[in-house]
Amino acid sequence: MILFILFLSFWLGLTISSAYIALSITALVFLLFVLKRFKIRLFVLSVSFLFLGIIVSFIRISFPKSEYEGVIYQTSDNYFLLNSGGERLYVAYKNHPYDIGDIVSIKEEKNTLSFTRIESSFDFESYLNKRGVYSELVIKNSTVKFHNPIRINERSEKFLSHFSKENASVIGAILFSDGGESEINTTMKDLHLARFLSASGIFVSAFYFALTHLFSTFLKDKWSRLMSLGFLSLYSVFTFPRFSVMKVMLFLIIRWINEFILKKKFSYLTLLSFLGFFCLCLNPFLARQDSFILGFIIPIISYLTRYIFRKKKIKHFFFRYLIIYLFFLPFEMAYYNKIVIFSLPIQIIISPLMMAIGVVSLLCFFYVPIYPINDFLLMILKWFVNLIKPLSIGILLPAFNEGLMLIYYSLYTLWLFYLGKGFVPIHRTLLLVQVSIICLFALPLENTVTNEVNFINVGQGDCTLIRNHNKVALIDTGGLTYMDVANNSLIPYLRKKRIYKIDTVFITHYDYDHYGALEELSKAYNIKHIYDYTSAYPVKMGDVTFYNHNYYASGTEENNKSLVISFNICQKDFVIMGDAPMYIEKEIIKHNDPIECDILKVGHHGSNTSTSEEWIKYLTPREAIVSCGKNNKFGHPNKEVVTLLKKYKIPIRRTDIEDTIVYKQLSIN
Repeated sequence: MILFILFLSFWLGLTISSAYIALSITALVFLLFVLKRFKIRLFVLSVSFLFLGIIVSFIRISFPKSEYEGVIYQTSDNYFLLNSGGERLYVAYKNHPYDIGDIVSIKEEKNTLSFTRIESSFDFESYLNKRGVYSELVIKNSTVKFHNPIRINERSEKFLSHFSKENASVIGAILFSDGGESEINTTMKDLHLARFLSASGIFVSAFYFALTHLFSTFLKDKWSRLMSLGFLSLYSVFTFPRFSVMKVMLFLIIRWINEFILKKKFSYLTLLSFLGFFCLCLNPFLARQDSFILGFIIPIISYLTRYIFRKKKIKHFFFRYLIIYLFFLPFEMAYYNKIVIFSLPIQIIISPLMMAIGVVSLLCFFYVPIYPINDFLLMILKWFVNLIKPLSIGILLPAFNEGLMLIYYSLYTLWLFYLGKGFVPIHRTLLLVQVSIICLFALPLENTVTNEVNFINVGQGDCTLIRNHNKVALIDTGGLTYMDVANNSLIPYLRKKRIYKIDTVFITHYDYDHYGALEELSKAYNIKHIYDYTSAYPVKMGDVTFYNHNYYASGTEENNKSLVISFNICQKDFVIMGDAPMYIEKEIIKHNDPIECDILKVGHHGSNTSTSEEWIKYLTPREAIVSCGKNNKFGHPNKEVVTLLKKYKIPIRRTDIEDTIVYKQLSIN
């Protein structure tokens, strides 16, 4: 128990500057419940470990060098991570020939990490920071000092080549956390199954116990377990540095040592705490990774609640799943911005099948020729997933902020305490409060009393969200050739906004960066109306009327046809230019009375083909919005446009600098 306290104190110190501070504090509070006697010496020792963790979390020694030599410890198709004298570096290199374990020397200057990111997409920079990577090398000249004879990636690819592309995607995701895109993987992601199962390492333990049972037919228990650990250790080499696998393997090793060499000297909780200490000493950055948090907290919770309803097996089984699921729930919200209503029963039903696929896949990996069995199990999985696909309905909501996280996990801790004590009225009330918090948080109450305009950061493209209470319109959808903007950006963002339907979409013109995401967006949302430059205007949506001012296009040039849309909401007049050029601006000035404009979304991402001085004088906007990609190759916004706006003292707001720009106002009808 003492080691457990010190482990949590050290972990708290390491996470003090991260988003998990609320969870960490709650974990420390939990100690007050489980400890019968909290002695002053133990308290002082815990505080010491707390500050040790804080010191370690802020220490990052980095010296400038002209040459970096180190070992590659993680690879992908377009980059690898290098450990050079304890410093972790990101190296961008498309289709590189390197593998884990190679030692290379790179002559190049070091730069601070800087990646282009669009709204709600995967934050690769944050991902690297959590792993202790803060700098990058752009490789130009490299030398291989040591070529690892065990080609980990080659072995994995060769193994997966035995299966069809779709089956390989599932097995790759289960065994190596790299399955690629496939219909079944996408469906499992929609059902929130993939991350929960891969993070838990359930199938690794199942493989170990299956092998142990097999070897026990001709070996003693001690040696059958040891042989199983040998196979598991070999497999972990091919999944390095996947923490969920490494953690299970290391824990099974120290448990074997404790049982057969130390004669069960230490308890389960002590072994788990020792392993946590050991992992954090080797890599303090693990403390901020979800795989570490889930990999240790879930077993600890499971251990501390092992006697609840023990005599009632069905109730015991259900409550242990519920306890783990409620702990995991805020993580699910952060990952998906959605809670799948039937996720818990689906996870219970599918777990045995996933474990079977994992065990059989691992046997195949070790050259046991049972590929037809794997294909059969995967066929059942595909049938089952397609059967339950309609059950992916859920509740949309953003991630908890730290305040709500603290409240939720404090209630969760109290619930566990009173559940363990058997105080039925109290633990039922606390459970009801937890569920009520989730439900109230998910309700789009804010949407019923507010209006807003969002200039969404979709990179080098345009997308504007207008919400009039619960009615929603998009002006353009963005579109990138190298990324699925709909699934990686727009859909997650709409989920955060608790938006269940889209009433209207305006496509200003048919350049890909303005409409490219429409097709995929239409698969996720039932869009009632789609308007473009061939439609009749004005268009009314709720209390908002959209006007098009461009009726002067000639020829086939798409930009000339671009809608120029104006509307009033949030007590502001907005003008959205699309890619309309100066020629259209002049025609609008010539044939129209002045247009009211508070917020101008400048034309063509700030290109000098749009936004003439006459246009600025005509509109007299109070603010200008530029939607463009970070460090884009077109040089948007153009210096001439920026100079012009500054000349008229018009503040410039840019999506590549500010990210998504939001105007919101309370509006109660």
